[in-house]
Amino acid sequence: MQSTISPNQTAEGIVLPDDQTGFPEYQKAREGIRKSNFFLSFLFLDPVARKDLETFYLFCRVVDDIVDEIPDRNLAGKKLLFWEDLFRGESLPGSSPHPLVRDLADLVHRRKLPLSLFREIVSGMAADLDHVRIPDLSALERYCYLAAGAVGRACIPIFGGLISDLGEYADRLGEAFQLTNILRDLGSDARRDRIYLPADRMAHCGVSEKDVLEGRLHPGFIRLMEELWELADRNYREAESLLSDPERFRTMEAARAMEVFYREIHREIRREGFQVYRHRIRLGPVRKGFLLTRFWFSSRVRPSSSFPPGASGGERRG
Repeated sequence: MQSTISPNQTAEGIVLPDDQTGFPEYQKAREGIRKSNFFLSFLFLDPVARKDLETFYLFCRVVDDIVDEIPDRNLAGKKLLFWEDLFRGESLPGSSPHPLVRDLADLVHRRKLPLSLFREIVSGMAADLDHVRIPDLSALERYCYLAAGAVGRACIPIFGGLISDLGEYADRLGEAFQLTNILRDLGSDARRDRIYLPADRMAHCGVSEKDVLEGRLHPGFIRLMEELWELADRNYREAESLLSDPERFRTMEAARAMEVFYREIHREIRREGFQVYRHRIRLGPVRKGFLLTRFWFSSRVRPSSSFPPGASGGERRG
């Protein structure tokens, strides 16, 4: 009997939009792995964990690019709906036209990753589809969890830890990462009509939507950015304090490697006086190489138990 399932439809009835049969976001994600901050973590993982992290990275990159790179919001919504439907049930389908689904199903099964985390990640991406406004700090914290905390929680089993033990660490570090991203990307987000600054704090500091969209930095705007910078800094420090146990410290080495780069960008934002509209703050290859070498050396020459909270693999305070 001839199958009635269309080429764009899974056996479970999940339908891919017509123009997704070539999977352009997937191909682009594969090509960009080595340029990502995730790639830095690969260096600190065994081969199986590297492959698992690659699979998870590809998923994150694919859904992120759907939201950021497709100007047709209707098409982007349809493509995101595929991923929403995929994680709607209690398990992933055994087959799918999308080349990533089989690897994801294997990853979820072996690492026992909760599908709820994937639903939250997709939900965070969906929040970026339209005109973005954040009413208050509570809503900003929720967005940071969906965009980064849930991602960090899904990485914990890949790194060899337990979500029950390290979930709070992932939440704090994820919020710090996302706040750093928000400050760094104010200009590019404004061009997409996205404002992630909490509206209640904007009003308190005398910052209008027009100020943000046009990059009009005034003392109140700088004060608001400083406030969010300090919030991120507290999250970095709280995350460090949650790794005081040597075993947890070792388990999250890959996450700490990523933190070294994000935290340097975080510091650079303040060093440049929050002039994030002039250019996108980034670390050059020489600087990245120096930071990575220092982290690698510190992690291997010194026993992990010798690092107090705040060290970040070689970033001792003194």
